[in-house]
Amino acid sequence: MYHSLPYSTEQLDETVAWWENLKRPALSELIETALTNNQSIEAAYANLEQALAILPQTRSQALPLIDITGNSRQVWEGSQQQRATASASADLSWNIDVFNRIGAALEADRYRAVAAYEDLQALRLFITAEIARSYFDAVTAKEQIALLKQQIRLDEDLLEILELRLENGLNSSVEVLQQRARIAEAQTALPLAQADLAVFENRLDVLLGTAPDGQPRTPLLSNLKLETPTPHPGLPVALLINRPDLRAQYARLIAADAEIAEAIANRLPQLNLSAGFLFEDGAGYTGPASFLATRFIQPLLDWGARKAEVERNQSLYREELAIYTQNFLEAVEDVEAALIREDKQREFLRQLTAREQLLSQTVDETETRYLEGVGEYLDVISALKELRRVERDIINAKRELIILRISLYEAMGGPLSTIKD
Repeated sequence: MYHSLPYSTEQLDETVAWWENLKRPALSELIETALTNNQSIEAAYANLEQALAILPQTRSQALPLIDITGNSRQVWEGSQQQRATASASADLSWNIDVFNRIGAALEADRYRAVAAYEDLQALRLFITAEIARSYFDAVTAKEQIALLKQQIRLDEDLLEILELRLENGLNSSVEVLQQRARIAEAQTALPLAQADLAVFENRLDVLLGTAPDGQPRTPLLSNLKLETPTPHPGLPVALLINRPDLRAQYARLIAADAEIAEAIANRLPQLNLSAGFLFEDGAGYTGPASFLATRFIQPLLDWGARKAEVERNQSLYREELAIYTQNFLEAVEDVEAALIREDKQREFLRQLTAREQLLSQTVDETETRYLEGVGEYLDVISALKELRRVERDIINAKRELIILRISLYEAMGGPLSTIKD
């Protein structure tokens, strides 16, 4: 079902986290730091703890509850002190879960906690992908800055040649002015690229759980090479196992089904067992006493409230089922799109590289012809302008290829590193 690729593929190495397949130690270090310090992940941990805390509360409803009570009383009538009275009691209350109402509620809460855990995993996957995207955006900005500086140096070298030729009467001042304008154009693009770099570095700081400090997060020798082959996602059904967002939605679906059972059980009789032991020391009686009682409750007239609750939960189940199905279809679409786009992006990058080589040869030829006096400077400008644009496009194309690979890993569901305790 997935798009077949014309080049070699390999299965995703599930023994390591997905970002390790990008072969960037600096990126791996940033991601591991973020998984510990990112505040959104910390909030998701707290949400999971809240879901887990509900489980013992629900479980306790099916267990006997014992309360101990004690009191003492002393009475005066005028100046005469009456005998003091004191008592102590232990009361037991037990909801016997005949029709599994509490069991169904516990099942629903358990799978809500599972959904919270998978939501946490989905957030971790998103955060790791976001860090990788910001990392390579910063690397792209660095490469653009380096390219602009290189282009400015080359243009300045050419300007010196033009000025020398002007002094010797071999060309006009118009050509010198045109070259100066080209240098000014490249220089105006430089601050924008530097601003992009600062923004992406700041973004990395925030994802790492720290305030932006202006310190670089990407190494000086970073690059945009992508040397690992495209991983094959396997069968579409594997997404049901690998994608944490789908696992979370499946857990919600099971929880919704359990809540239907709970709502149905609420329409059936409930049985409560009560027992107590009392010791009293008073004016009328001193000694122990005990009691045992059962209470049977059968809803008789609630004007359709409990029936409506069952119908509401059935509708919620159908809603969760539809969401689950739609999310699976979109997950398959995400993988398909990432595979197709990466395939075409590779082809586009190959064509751009071939075009760059042709334009480089064209620039060399036009410059040679111009310096020999048999060509026009306009031809040199035209060839240089096109070459400069293609060189920048190649950097952006390399960046896009890596971003597509990150999207593919994200669409496949990872894998992620081990979650902390």
